[in-house]
Amino acid sequence: MKQKILFIILGIWFLLSLILPLLHNGLNRDSVTRLLILGYFLLGLWWFYKNGQFIEVKNPKRTFIIWCTINAMVVEIFHMISKPLNQSLLITSNTSFLHGAQNTLIDLILTFPAYLLIFSVIWYLIKRYHYSPFSFFFLMALGQALGDGNAFFLANPFLLTLIPYVMLNYWAMNFVPYMVVRKNIPLLASQDSKLKKIILPFILIPLTYLVAGGTILTIGKVLGWIPK
Repeated sequence: MKQKILFIILGIWFLLSLILPLLHNGLNRDSVTRLLILGYFLLGLWWFYKNGQFIEVKNPKRTFIIWCTINAMVVEIFHMISKPLNQSLLITSNTSFLHGAQNTLIDLILTFPAYLLIFSVIWYLIKRYHYSPFSFFFLMALGQALGDGNAFFLANPFLLTLIPYVMLNYWAMNFVPYMVVRKNIPLLASQDSKLKKIILPFILIPLTYLVAGGTILTIGKVLGWIPK
């Protein structure tokens, strides 16, 4: 019952964070991206409750990391019309099909290894600690949102009140895979405190984003795929 109440509270917070920008900005590129991601996430949840919860996974580590990374690639594709890896890769109504496909391919090639690393770090956390569905849903997505948008939120701290708007990206990436593999995860016997279990995602995940983000942007510039 406690889990259900927490999900309802976070759901209301998310709806407010979605509706308020939509009312203020109208149906722009970012809101279209957000609605596409929401649809993808809801489709994944529907599949989980219909079929996914009954699946037994033989290799939960590989399944979780690869599945989350594939979901991340889908989310990256949705972002190509609003906020790709670099604004030089943005797809607009004036972008030709071939140019758009090229930009999308560059974005996916650069972000794919970064997401493999990010979800490997998250795997380490969920194997070391037992996270309830809500704990995972909230902590991991918040850690990813803070890691991915650290500079933005430092410059605009008030917008942390709307952070579920951003957390949707990561719910669409990792929540359904976690729910499928959760019962098959071989937990380690951790003696760490409950506080460390809560704090560690906010250290390891943002640090991983910082390293991975800087690395892929540097590689993209060196290869001439994005402007220096």
